[in-house]
Amino acid sequence: MRKFISLFLTGFICLSCTQTKKSFLETKDAYFGLTPPGLIPEVFAPSIVSDSSWAEHCQVAISPKGNEIYWSRFTNDVPEQIYFSKFINNNWTRPKLADFIKGDLSNLNGQPTFSPDGNKLFFYSRNRPGGLGYIDVWYIEREDDGWSKPINAGQPLNTDGDDRPPIITNKGNAYTMGRNFAKNKVDYLKFNYTDGKFSAPSAVSTYGDSQYWWPLYVSPDESYLIFPSALAGGFGGLDLYVCFKDENDIWGKPINLGPEINTKVSERFPTVSPDGKYLFFMRHAESWDIFWVSTEIFDELRKSDLFK
Repeated sequence: MRKFISLFLTGFICLSCTQTKKSFLETKDAYFGLTPPGLIPEVFAPSIVSDSSWAEHCQVAISPKGNEIYWSRFTNDVPEQIYFSKFINNNWTRPKLADFIKGDLSNLNGQPTFSPDGNKLFFYSRNRPGGLGYIDVWYIEREDDGWSKPINAGQPLNTDGDDRPPIITNKGNAYTMGRNFAKNKVDYLKFNYTDGKFSAPSAVSTYGDSQYWWPLYVSPDESYLIFPSALAGGFGGLDLYVCFKDENDIWGKPINLGPEINTKVSERFPTVSPDGKYLFFMRHAESWDIFWVSTEIFDELRKSDLFK
């Protein structure tokens, strides 16, 4: 009997340890407790993130742990600003303006993106004092009692032009978009990111002369890249395309994400959840909603004739 009790307690403790280690992203409370979508896109967090009383203008930024969600929006009387919700005491907080931009609503602030460890949040800010150009990348660092004040990311990430927050991969690279106003050209750039520092950039070489727009998304393992474009044969406006890397580490031809995602209006701001399960994007329809869909769509595309 004692042996049975001992085995039972051992099993119970092991089970408790397993439950304790369960990722928040795997719980019913992740993503505001919403039922995850399948292969058909659905509006993400209606009346919370996607709210018809304002216009969203960027991808959502979900912390690596999944318990913080940031996004930006325009309202009639306030330019684009960053808002957030956080899971505290078993509940998601009501969306509110991010603390690090309060009192500074004359500047435009948007496109938040997390560093892989979740300890930095990058964003762009237009004409913020102390910047280097028209739009600069800034970041905040996590502190014991919240976030630091905004810090300019400096050169070489920022220039005297239009610079955007980076997507940092698990390979120590950072991908972003820069705009050359003199040539009216958008460039995708790649930086090495080590110890919080960015190297000099190199141009991202994609398939042929793909005409892309901003922003891009690169998966953590750099196996695929998503970008908006008005390539011929699309469904209208800007469509979302994916490029998969081949066995030679070269980006393959762009594949349109299809009629379930792309419509006659523009789709932009692609990003993928930290667990890799869901693609988020914004649709430029009247309600400016953010949608989400299962990343199983990529598996379907790999099986299709378009991938060959």
